[in-house]
Amino acid sequence: LGTTYANIAGQGTIGGLGNIGKVWLLPPTLTLQYHFTDLGAFKPYVGAGVNYTIFYNQDTGSADALKVKNTFGTALQVGFDYMVDQHWGLNFDVKKLFLKPDFDVTVTGAKLTGKAELDPWLIGAGVTYRF
Repeated sequence: LGTTYANIAGQGTIGGLGNIGKVWLLPPTLTLQYHFTDLGAFKPYVGAGVNYTIFYNQDTGSADALKVKNTFGTALQVGFDYMVDQHWGLNFDVKKLFLKPDFDVTVTGAKLTGKAELDPWLIGAGVTYRF
């Protein structure tokens, strides 16, 4: 489980504001994976799934206030395990999230709503153990 941040920029009628703010996100993701077999110690896989992204530490840029709402999204994944022995291995994966959270923003006293397009890449590495 990891975290990352994203910048939210104004578009349309608030496009002139540029960077509205920055938000941190925690995207727990559930994926179904297909593992390719018979490749020796190298075990690549692909996956697809869903996530529920939690937004926190929302800092305003050119806005007075910003609230990004938690949301569901989809994810694609590609990765591999490299088995050092029968049980232990190293893992590396990359996930692409597709998020469109709603947000509320206040600019010079005017309250506006919008939908952000946040499509972060998540890169992970770890140790794996197979029973």
